[in-house]
Amino acid sequence: MGSGSIVGNITVAGVGFPLSITASDEGSITHKVTVPKGYAGVTTSGVGTKAGVVTATNTSPDIDTNDYVDIYWELDGVRGVLYNCDVSDVTAGAVTFIDTNGQGDNLPANGTAMVVSVRKIIAGEFEAGDASIIAAQCSDGRSHIAYVEGSPAAGSVHFAQDIIDGWGWVWSDQFVDIANPMAGDTVDNIWVSTANTEADQTFDTAVLYDSVS
Repeated sequence: MGSGSIVGNITVAGVGFPLSITASDEGSITHKVTVPKGYAGVTTSGVGTKAGVVTATNTSPDIDTNDYVDIYWELDGVRGVLYNCDVSDVTAGAVTFIDTNGQGDNLPANGTAMVVSVRKIIAGEFEAGDASIIAAQCSDGRSHIAYVEGSPAAGSVHFAQDIIDGWGWVWSDQFVDIANPMAGDTVDNIWVSTANTEADQTFDTAVLYDSVS
């Protein structure tokens, strides 16, 4: 038997609204993984598409051909992310990626500041419709998570979330009028990455679910 809780306090105009949710279920899945740091750079090709080139400031980024990368940016206060991009070439810091499996936002104007990060795959199968709590958090900085069915490299994404700096993401079946974003779906793999360029980060994921049919 697993258990979980969501505890917090929401303050609006000086008025506090305590939040406390507890749940218990027969099954639980937890993962704690190290996610490689990202590399700062700029777009140099691919405006308005999901295929292009990000040239990293570091001319020798730890990114290889056939890796999958997530690409982060913020432009005029709006955050963008293009994820699950298949790297076709890395030369002198120029990371070229194709749009075979890329998902998310199209690339903005050339010269836009970017972070390009290798995506990590976590194997962890569960029936999302049986979940009572789903949670994820990166230790420091912006991050991205996607819950995927099928192929570890290029499966069908059921739900993806851009997680802002210093926050986590959580869903519970006790949230009123907030439906399970993956109800009825099977999750086989979880894709995670970080936009932190200073150091590798720790990524935690957890699922509490009804494992008894």
